[in-house]
Formats: sequence, structure tokens, C-alpha cells
Amino acid sequence: MLINFLYYDKNFFKKCKVIPIIFVIIIFQSCTSNVEVAANLGKKYITPKEKKTISPKPIYKIGKKYLINGKYYFPKKNLFYNKTGIASWYGPKFHGKLTANGEIYNQNALTAAHKTLPLPTAVKVTNLKNKKSVILRINDRGPFVNDRIIDLSSKAADILDLKKRGTGLVRVVVLKNKSEILEKLAKNGSFPEIADLPKNELPEVKIPKISNVKIEGSRKKIIKKQFNLDLKNEKKEYRIFIKLASFNSLKSAETMKKKLSYVEKINIYKLKRNNIILYQVKAGPFVEVKKVDKLHSLLLKKGMQGAKIVIE
Repeated sequence: MLINFLYYDKNFFKKCKVIPIIFVIIIFQSCTSNVEVAANLGKKYITPKEKKTISPKPIYKIGKKYLINGKYYFPKKNLFYNKTGIASWYGPKFHGKLTANGEIYNQNALTAAHKTLPLPTAVKVTNLKNKKSVILRINDRGPFVNDRIIDLSSKAADILDLKKRGTGLVRVVVLKNKSEILEKLAKNGSFPEIADLPKNELPEVKIPKISNVKIEGSRKKIIKKQFNLDLKNEKKEYRIFIKLASFNSLKSAETMKKKLSYVEKINIYKLKRNNIILYQVKAGPFVEVKKVDKLHSLLLKKGMQGAKIVIE
């Protein structure tokens, strides 16, 4: 009888295959909410990793000597620092990262990096091309490219108008009073921006127009000489040299000059220092900062680690 049934219903086995599927669908429809709960319990939730937040721990820092690219640097406190040289700037790549004294670098703040001055130190930076100046707070180490003397924040570079060129000729002067205030505050755990410090009025400088100069000789004469003191160097033309080496022997200086014949404007300069005659080998004078920077980089690649940019 069973055989006959199977014989007449040839599609029986096909129907049997469909029945379990229909049964499962019916069960799922009847208890949808239970299935959803089960499915959720079965998911493997991967909680996204939180970005590591950098915690600033600023300190007052001078630091010990350190070595970068084969050259030693000697940090020290110098309240009479006054130098002219090439400035560069750094921005987005370092924004939000720790500075050398544990602060968070902000490219929009008035800060800068210096190789040896205490952290923090207040400095006045003047662009010698356009006479624009800005007061900054040194809170990082650098720059370590060529012989540049300061690395400005993005905002400081904008104010001095040297961002387009990338580098510029500047004068860096430490502000003694503000630096001492910054040091005292830092040692007490406070690191205010430079704009938040009290402003100190500078005393008026009286410039003498006439000075009496005595010339000793067989006859003593008093000559009235007119002095035009340009304290801001507004009319001064700055000349840029690359000092290569100093020798006691003229022959040694001439030998170096021949070896560096590929260097433009290379000359030997005789000078007397502490009753000792020296022969300096220098390249220059140059006017374009970019050209000097490029030449100095070339000299360093050729092993002239003693090459130094000098502004006269």
C-alpha cells in the first residue's frame, strides 16, 4: 500500500525536502523577537580603540649636552643672547605633539624651537628684510637643518611674513625680564603664553647727535663729528658669509681655498685676535638667504661640518 502511494505521488520526496524549510520559516515568524535577541547575543562586538591622548607634563628645562646627526649641542642659560641668522618654521606635521619640555605644540601659538636656550625663554625675533618683529616663547628644541638658528611656529612665520619663502634672515634677542618671569612661573608649574605676561615699558633712549672726539698726536685737536646712530639697523645692509675654517698659517688657508675652488666667492681674511694673527677662509658676501642655505647644505654633505653662517 505504501508502495502504491509512493508510486502515484511521484513528487513526494520533493515535497519532503520543502517541508523542513517551511517549518523553520513558520517558527521564525512566530518568535521574531526571540531570534533577534539570540542574534545580538551571538555578535562579537569590537569596541574601537580609543586614540591615545597625549598628556602634557611641562617642566622648566635647560638640559645636558646632546648629540644630533653627529653634532653636539650644549644648552645653557644666556640672558644676553643676541644673534643674527636664518630662521625656518614648522607646522601641521608637529601640531599636537609633545615639545622638548613636555608641552603640547600648538602651531597657532607664538612659540619657537631653539637648540640651546632654556625652555621656556622669551625672545624677540625680527625679520631683517621687512623689519617686522614678534615676541615668542621658546619651548622646543631645533632646528637641526644646516645652520639655522630658530624654528618658528606657523603663526609666528605668518606675522614675520617668511612662510612663502620657507626661510628668512632674522635677528633673535633674548628678553631678559620676560625670560626671568617665565623661568620663575615654570618652576612653580605655570606655563602662560607670551601674550599673558605683563608688559614692561622700555625707557626712552636718547641718541647723541654730536660727540667730541679727541685725537692724540703732536697737536691735540678737538673734532666735532656727526653721528647718525641707527639703533634699529633700518639702513644697515647685512652681508652673509659662510665661515669655513681659521688657520694660524697662511699656507694652510690657501690649501683649503684651492680644495674648495668650486665654492663661489671664497676668500682668505686676515685678522688679529689677542695678539695672534689668524687667516679665516670664508665664502661670501651673499645677499640671498636661500642661496646661502643651499650652499651651506652642500658643504655639510661634503663633510664640512665646521661650516658656519655668519652675518656681518
